[in-house]
Amino acid sequence: MRSEDQLQAPNEDFPDPAPNPRLALLRREVDQTVLKPLRSHGWTASVDREMDHGSYIEISANKETEITKIAVLYSSSEIDNAQYLALAKRVDRIFFNGQAYMLDTFAKGVTIPVEPLGSFFPFLVQLNKRVDPDRSPSHLPRKPSGIRRLTSENPLDSVTARLRQFTSVRLARKLVERRCAAQGLSLSPDVEDTKATGIAYSMPSALDYMSGDRSDRLNRRILGLYYGVMAFAQAEMLAAPNGPRDLDEVEGMTKQGHGLYTLAGPQGGFADLHVGVLATGFLPQWLSFLSHDTSSFPTKKPRATADLANIPTSMVCTLRDLFASMPEIDDLFAEVFGGPTRWIEVAYDRSTNLQSSRFASTEAKSDSTYGLFIDRTGEIALEEIANAGWPIAELQLISEAKRQGTTFRARVDHVGHKVWWTVLPMHSSPFGARSIVLLPTLGGMRQYRTIAAAALYALSIMVRYMPSAWRRIEGGDEDQYLALVTEALAVWERILPEQFLASIADEAIHTTQPGSWLS
Repeated sequence: MRSEDQLQAPNEDFPDPAPNPRLALLRREVDQTVLKPLRSHGWTASVDREMDHGSYIEISANKETEITKIAVLYSSSEIDNAQYLALAKRVDRIFFNGQAYMLDTFAKGVTIPVEPLGSFFPFLVQLNKRVDPDRSPSHLPRKPSGIRRLTSENPLDSVTARLRQFTSVRLARKLVERRCAAQGLSLSPDVEDTKATGIAYSMPSALDYMSGDRSDRLNRRILGLYYGVMAFAQAEMLAAPNGPRDLDEVEGMTKQGHGLYTLAGPQGGFADLHVGVLATGFLPQWLSFLSHDTSSFPTKKPRATADLANIPTSMVCTLRDLFASMPEIDDLFAEVFGGPTRWIEVAYDRSTNLQSSRFASTEAKSDSTYGLFIDRTGEIALEEIANAGWPIAELQLISEAKRQGTTFRARVDHVGHKVWWTVLPMHSSPFGARSIVLLPTLGGMRQYRTIAAAALYALSIMVRYMPSAWRRIEGGDEDQYLALVTEALAVWERILPEQFLASIADEAIHTTQPGSWLS
């Protein structure tokens, strides 16, 4: 039989009206800040007890094998010390509404946490981590040492000008010195000189290769872009304090080839051209520099299509899979290929990340954030996201519609990072793709510039050594791929120099045009 001081509110959890005005206010706050968030995160929550005298509510919640009990007070001074001590024997944690008042006196001797209600969401995340443990990356990605904002009528010209400065040995050395200082490292003057000389040598080659225009033949643009990317990658490694010491060391990486291979499919065309990675050559050295694990890369390339069965699926892909990682050409990709892409939009999940009311605000911050992962094609499987190697947990499908795609929700763990998306391999570009995360593709590659390099390698092989296949694209029965390739080249000619400027200068690059709202 229920006692007179045990009351319920006029909803499913509190069916009776509250005679105490304070209790009525507390009920609404508990419903909004505690019960609804618990249930939206998959917990079964119920009100165990409600006290009119003292104005507090006790709640039980369980999820899978985890059980917790909490109490929420109208204020920190609502009950006396004896009641605090008795309450602490029944619950795991006590929250109070509003600001703390003489908490050391009222809660003296209480050994469980007593916190503002605004701290409930971080506590909820802790509960969730009991069920699905924290997946924060053990090695934090290093942040750029600076930000460079470029405003120009032609942003690519501004980017190119900043790259061209490093054709000067003196300015290249200043770059090396600045990057060493930013990381608290020291190199000998001789090593700084050899690095600067290597950068100043690689940069003109890269810029010359990338200097073609859209009126050039496609084969020339493809070859120029590919070799320009390789030269930029050499400069990128030389500019890093922990990178190669000189140009000889970098060039030694190329003696065993590109680190990539192609294998024509049964049709001998564009769609079934396979691209694979190898353990030797330039690419694995570049990827290793970028902190990729290349230990499982195969040492031998297959000789026939049947041999692909012996290659791990992550170590070989089709040319289609590489173009699937290019969100800037998603409309053409959908027309030409269709099917799932290799990228997903990311958004903050306002419904799941608890927003405290102004009466329960607190400075407590969670080291996990709930994000939405939106697949516009509706064809990316949940397992693809779960196995992407991202620091996510509690992944679930929350909506599915054929026209709008599918939306997944996941907890992103980011211990050590204030901003949650910095632990994800985010991709942004001048073409509006600013909240995109790329799924790992060939060899686990996540950086846009490495994936583009692999695609350019395959295209360069096709234009040089597969002339019949290339003729089918330029004016034959595979001309549906021509627009895709042409637009991809235009995108890469704009994006790749900017990305390499960011990696070489160790700066976040933001480009705008005069008069734009971002300028």
